[in-house]
Amino acid sequence: MPLLSPLPRVPRPVDAVLERLRRAVLDGQYPAGDYLPPERQLASSLGVSRLTLRAALARLEAEGLVRARQGDGVRVLDVMQHGGLGVLAHLDIAERTDVLRSFLELRRAVAVEAVALACERATPGDLAELKQLAALQADERDMRRYVERDVQFARVVLRASQSFATMLLFNTLEPISAAHPAFSEALVEDRERSLAGYTATVSLIEAKDPEVARVVLRKGLEAADDEVLEAIARRRRAQKRSQR
Repeated sequence: MPLLSPLPRVPRPVDAVLERLRRAVLDGQYPAGDYLPPERQLASSLGVSRLTLRAALARLEAEGLVRARQGDGVRVLDVMQHGGLGVLAHLDIAERTDVLRSFLELRRAVAVEAVALACERATPGDLAELKQLAALQADERDMRRYVERDVQFARVVLRASQSFATMLLFNTLEPISAAHPAFSEALVEDRERSLAGYTATVSLIEAKDPEVARVVLRKGLEAADDEVLEAIARRRRAQKRSQR
């Protein structure tokens, strides 16, 4: 008996509703301070049950985008005042230079402080692992694996910093990068600079001078991030030209 072909993957109704509502809020269809349509009307327009809608609204509220109050309706919140970092995974950061720049600034601050702490706390085992990863990157030709190992290198630096809170913050930032593959690739597009960054990071940690590490790494990352912004802008321009 022949087997049936797999069904196409379809998002769960609650996920689809969540994505639709999130997009409407982030795109300004429902500005901060406004109220979403009444529950019955909204469920009907989306073609879902009120139970499904409530589940989606609960998740939207957990993201800090709306606030539901019995008898008052569902009010849209100011994402700048109430949203979490996870919202960045759902924004087109390539089109929002201000948002992208702020994300790079946060990422840079985490990296600088992690390396500075690693200068004081890294073990010989941490340094050996960092050197091994850097050596593997020098011979890597597959972009996907290169990006994955770049994240792994960052995780070892964070482990070497022995800062629990900083690691948790990185765990929040990494999925944002992963949600924007073009951004992740742009971070390592200049392989020569990327490889030099690994070498510099290891050397700074080995030198055990956190203040020097902060100054040197901040300057280097600022220059690298400016290049990332330009690389993403070039990709965006090329994409728009190809769509004409």
